[in-house]
Amino acid sequence: MAVITTNFAVVKLPVKDLEASARWYQDVMGIPFTFEFKPGDNEAWLNVGGVGLGLIRCPNVPKLDFSGMDGHIHPIIQLQVQDIHAVYAEIKAKGIEVSEMYYLPDGGYSFELRDPDGHLSSLWGGWPSAED
Repeated sequence: MAVITTNFAVVKLPVKDLEASARWYQDVMGIPFTFEFKPGDNEAWLNVGGVGLGLIRCPNVPKLDFSGMDGHIHPIIQLQVQDIHAVYAEIKAKGIEVSEMYYLPDGGYSFELRDPDGHLSSLWGGWPSAED
């Protein structure tokens, strides 16, 4: 039998302050909980389009981004959002530091931001349309 991988099931992120991270992923990123979360728990489970995002309380949080050969820093996670221009404006209005929005002709609009633990993430608006 050959292995047939069909989707991501879970992505886990180490976090120091689980309560603050859970609030941030809900309030800033708009990601709902999969399971009930109670302060004091050591894990919080969120649902990103059917894929679990586990925030795991850890004593030491490693750096989860990396530099490519050109020196550009890349995030481990990129999430797709609807109406990226409105999302960009809303997140900036909340006082969250974000990169400049950038556009790749074959890849669409994206921007980057860091969560409370310093994890770099990218938000992507989906494939470009004819008007882009």
